[in-house]
Amino acid sequence: MLIFGVLAAPEPRVLPNKVVILDAMNAAIATSLERLVETLGNPQPQIYQRLYAQYPDTKALFVLDTDGGVRGSMLQTTLETILDYAAKDRLDDVSLSAWRSHHQGYDVEPDTFSNFFVIIRDCAKDTLGESWSAEMEHAWQGLIHAVRDNAKA
Repeated sequence: MLIFGVLAAPEPRVLPNKVVILDAMNAAIATSLERLVETLGNPQPQIYQRLYAQYPDTKALFVLDTDGGVRGSMLQTTLETILDYAAKDRLDDVSLSAWRSHHQGYDVEPDTFSNFFVIIRDCAKDTLGESWSAEMEHAWQGLIHAVRDNAKA
């Protein structure tokens, strides 16, 4: 998984009056995920435990996923989407829309799909505790807002 490898810091971008803030925001998401993995190792069990607690009906969708491969692939794709956003400061709207549409075929509501990103954020936030920074919160809010805007498109 990408998150288990080395994450390069995003390239600085030249935007008037926003260079430092933008770089800090981009790095904050990657840093929060790195620290999540440093603390938990593989965060998959905790993330899916949260998913099932918030959306009990989703557990039945994974009844045939006895080895966790589908859940692992789904989490990997989501983490890649998150890190891509952090590196490029934008979502791949086409890919995200395609994944959202794919999940609707399994009767996953658009809000449930979007909230998987919130669940990952909350897992990182709770795990990091006092190490969770205002920059992390702000960066994740930007990502979550972009994911929710994608659902409206």
